[in-house]
Amino acid sequence: MKATRRNAALIGRARHRQLLFMFMLLLVVSGGLNAQVSQYSNKHITVTGNSLAQFQGGFQVREFPLVPAANVVIRGQDSNTCVMILMLITYLVPANSDAVVLLDSTNDIQHNVPVQQHMQCMEQTITKLVTRNPAVRIVVANTPPWTHWDPCTSTYRDPSIVQMIEAYNAAYADPSTGLQALWPVNVRVADVFTPSADQDGWALPQYMAGPCGIHPGNAGIWSASWQHFADGYTGLVMSALKGQW
Repeated sequence: MKATRRNAALIGRARHRQLLFMFMLLLVVSGGLNAQVSQYSNKHITVTGNSLAQFQGGFQVREFPLVPAANVVIRGQDSNTCVMILMLITYLVPANSDAVVLLDSTNDIQHNVPVQQHMQCMEQTITKLVTRNPAVRIVVANTPPWTHWDPCTSTYRDPSIVQMIEAYNAAYADPSTGLQALWPVNVRVADVFTPSADQDGWALPQYMAGPCGIHPGNAGIWSASWQHFADGYTGLVMSALKGQW
């Protein structure tokens, strides 16, 4: 009988120590997370551009969980080209933005805007933002691939689309005249093309599952394909907020 009581007491103390350990571990983990969140409490992010940005409205917590949602602005202009967005850029991007993501090329390709003309527009866009705030960090996403089959027209797209996307992306990344080359302190180019492209340059359909095969997903509905797309730039944004570039 005494042995049974002693065993029960030992088991009780062991369970108490286990619960205490788990509680202390939870406190450590919670404290570390709170410290990370507080690190970014005064940081501000803006994601803007065309419908690729507009469709992501409401994804603040999904894309930047360590930054207060109120500090993350996600808004775009459906069907707008770079020139149209340029006229609105200081409205679309609040002046207190520490980091900005620009999604600004898809509609130019749809309208067959020459690469050089598009690059001039992007340079003007970046100049406006950097002139207003020399400390701003800008992540420019290149053009994601489109699906070969266009579900909006029920036709296959012309191969020239792939060639034009590749030309745009090459211009963005050019080591001498590309956007990061021109603004080595303020700009980084995010590659959202390669992770979603098949070997032929068309999109893998599961990654461009949204309207017309040129959007990762539907507007306002978080999905694995949106996560896959956003992963191309969120890491660069967070490293910018940490002062790593």
